[in-house]
Amino acid sequence: MRRVRQYSLQLPQEFEKGKLYPLLLWNDALPETLAAFLSDMFVLSVVSEERTADFSPWPQPAFRADAPPFGGGADGYHRELFEEKLPELIAKYPIDAGRIAYAGYSLGGLAAVYSIFRETAACAVFSLCGSFWYPGFADYCARTEIRNTNCRLYLQNGRREGEGHPAPLSRAADAAVRVADILRKKGVKLRSSMDDYGHHDGKEARFRELGEQIRSALCESNVS
Repeated sequence: MRRVRQYSLQLPQEFEKGKLYPLLLWNDALPETLAAFLSDMFVLSVVSEERTADFSPWPQPAFRADAPPFGGGADGYHRELFEEKLPELIAKYPIDAGRIAYAGYSLGGLAAVYSIFRETAACAVFSLCGSFWYPGFADYCARTEIRNTNCRLYLQNGRREGEGHPAPLSRAADAAVRVADILRKKGVKLRSSMDDYGHHDGKEARFRELGEQIRSALCESNVS
C-alpha cells in the first residue's frame, strides 16, 4: 500500500531570468528558523504519515509500547523522492541539478546519510542529530560500498543525546562518533561536530548553524 506523503515546495523569494537555483530536499516539516536562511533556493520538504517507516533503512521493532515499529521503508521512499519527484521538479523549475542537497533531523538525518549508499543525486548531505544508534547502522556503513562518492557530508550531533533513554538510544553519542569515523576512513568528504546539547535541545541555534552550512555548501562557489 502506497504511503501518504505531503510534499511542500518553498520557492526562492526572487527569480533572476536565466539563473539556476539550488535545491534542498528536507525530511519532515521545514522549521521556520531554517527556512529563513534558505530564502534564495528551492526547498522541498516531505512530511510522511509513517516517518518511522519511510526514514528507517530496515525493519526494527518499536522500543516503546506506545510507539510504532520501524518499517524499514527508506528505499521505497527514496525511489519516489529521487526517481519521481526530483525529475518533475527539475523539468518544471530553474533548478541547478549540480547543486542538490539532502538533509534531515533525527530519523530524517539517518535517512539522508543512508542515501549516500543508494542514491547519487545529492552533492551534499546534512544530518542534524541523526539517529545513528539505529541497530546495525554503523556496521552497515562499515561493510557497504558508498555510491555517492563525490558527496560532501555534514554531521552534527550532541554529546548528551541518549541521556535517560534505554539502549540502543542511550548509545546515541558514541554511535555518532563511530559512524563519522567509519565514513571518514572510507574517504568521504566529511565535516562532523558535537555540541553540548541533548537530542531535543537548542534547536534554534542548531537550525541557524545548519542553515549557514547549507548556504555555504550550495550558494558559495568557493567552497570545496
